[in-house]
Amino acid sequence: NLSAIQEVEQICPVVSIIVPVRNGKKTIVKLLAALLAQDYPQSHTEIIIVDNGSQDKTREIVKKYPVVLENENSVKSSYAARNKGLSIAKGAIIAFTDADCIPEKNWISEGVRALIEANADMAGGSITFILSAQPSAAEYFNSLNDLRNDYYIHNKIGAVTANLFVKANLFSKIGLFPEVQSGGDTTWTGKALSNGFSLVYVPEAVVYHPTGKFVGILRRSWFRGTGIFLAFKQRSWWFIKLLYLIIRCMIPIPSKIILKSIISAKSNSEIRKKHLAICGISYLCQISVLVGLVYSIFKMIFETKSTS
Repeated sequence: NLSAIQEVEQICPVVSIIVPVRNGKKTIVKLLAALLAQDYPQSHTEIIIVDNGSQDKTREIVKKYPVVLENENSVKSSYAARNKGLSIAKGAIIAFTDADCIPEKNWISEGVRALIEANADMAGGSITFILSAQPSAAEYFNSLNDLRNDYYIHNKIGAVTANLFVKANLFSKIGLFPEVQSGGDTTWTGKALSNGFSLVYVPEAVVYHPTGKFVGILRRSWFRGTGIFLAFKQRSWWFIKLLYLIIRCMIPIPSKIILKSIISAKSNSEIRKKHLAICGISYLCQISVLVGLVYSIFKMIFETKSTS
């Protein structure tokens, strides 16, 4: 009856899961299988896969599953793809993850529970890295340093869309994601925080993520650097904070998050053995972030002069 339906919708609001993908044929099957196996009511779940110009068989694979397939071909940006997904999403809650992630069976349930119990606007879950049989120093660095929603949320930086739940009406209040190459998620969630909206950490909402290779980690650090300038411009005292970051990136000392992680991993003998290599990779990533940041600043200056 109507009252029973309304009760279910109050306890289990409709959730739209938005996943951008580009050339994801190697990982998309595991993701879709995990999303379709969620313990959340399927009648209250909408899965939206947004292809961002794949050149492999990603689209053909996705078409075999009971999900919505959308396209974003005009702008090569995962955030543009997420915005396209938002334009058709019907859920009261939007859940974000990535095409190379594998959510736990209770991922949606725990994310929704956190939003409701904390009466929060956003909730970021835990991201656990999948290490290879013999992890390299780069893999350990990746797992200790990257996609750390626990650290980002605790320090009021924001959260990443590899594991993020947002009340849908928040997008109408502060706008869509900036359609950049990297950092659009922390920029957007940081903007929401600065406008007084709440963000909680949900360690029970877990997704698994593969570790990257050394070159890929450096490349992502560069992309992260290109998005930092936009993120900092939204914060108070942004110029001083940006200047501090530039100086900090040049100092060959690992970040606070890496130092704390190495110290807390005393029981892991492999991390102890590789701690110098992990610190070295940390410094190279700092330099890569700095190069990306400087590139974005000069690009902005050049574009400003071109339009004036």
